[in-house]
Amino acid sequence: MKSGYIAIIGKPNTGKSTLLNRILKVKLAAVSRKAQTTRSKILGIYHDKEIQIIFIDTPGTLKAKNTMEKLMNKDISNSMKDADIICILVDDIQSVSDFRDLENLKKPVFLIINKIDRMKNEKILDIINNNKDKGYTEIIALSALKDINIDKLLKMITPYLPYDHFFYPDDYISDKPERFFVSEFIREQVFNIYGEEIPYSTGVVVEEFKEREKGKIFIRVNVYVEKESQKGIIIGAGGKKVKELGVRSRALIEEFLDNNVYLEIQVKIKKNWKDNTLLLNRMWNY
Repeated sequence: MKSGYIAIIGKPNTGKSTLLNRILKVKLAAVSRKAQTTRSKILGIYHDKEIQIIFIDTPGTLKAKNTMEKLMNKDISNSMKDADIICILVDDIQSVSDFRDLENLKKPVFLIINKIDRMKNEKILDIINNNKDKGYTEIIALSALKDINIDKLLKMITPYLPYDHFFYPDDYISDKPERFFVSEFIREQVFNIYGEEIPYSTGVVVEEFKEREKGKIFIRVNVYVEKESQKGIIIGAGGKKVKELGVRSRALIEEFLDNNVYLEIQVKIKKNWKDNTLLLNRMWNY
């Protein structure tokens, strides 16, 4: 048997979470068109007969401006140290140049060129040719969104996996509990529904998660913002926006849990919550 950890790293919005979801064939990581949707690392576990691959989806690399972003960068650093293989995900030439310092790591480093469905063949070939002699163990071009070359990536990874026992039972897809994914689906819809500022000022904590009558699951969630004006935007006129948030989030949660859900969302103000270590731990470590 072969089993190993693979860290997926890259700049914001290069498609790391989309790649993880595509590999696992299940929606596990939050995805939106806005950058920096992922805030904490997520383990996604792929099983196939004699191999188990534990993918680590990491936040996008950035210069930290607060405690939350420092913790995000720490997640990236720890993931790289723990991984058996590092996959650098890029979608343009500039992104490739940002990761030159990783090429001397004493472990396999793959360069993955994503979003090839949006690129001309000439550009893809240019990126590959310009990086052939840069020290990467393997280079592959794919599209996570369109499911192009995903199977080829998995076959490429397999020879580099260590011979080891499986670390997780074959019915596990992640080490995170259901509460975590509930909060992620709600955050994803915040990113999809609201404007540019609001998603980056919003945090989610699942306060209550329990089964009620007839198997229906009751979930109570606090959505934290930093200002009174942001609270008003989240709620919307007559509560219209927060109702939309609830409806769209509940649909995702019910599909994930395969159960009926009663979702209650409360919007609260917590000034400077991104520097509140205790609250950040509650958001990520259920």
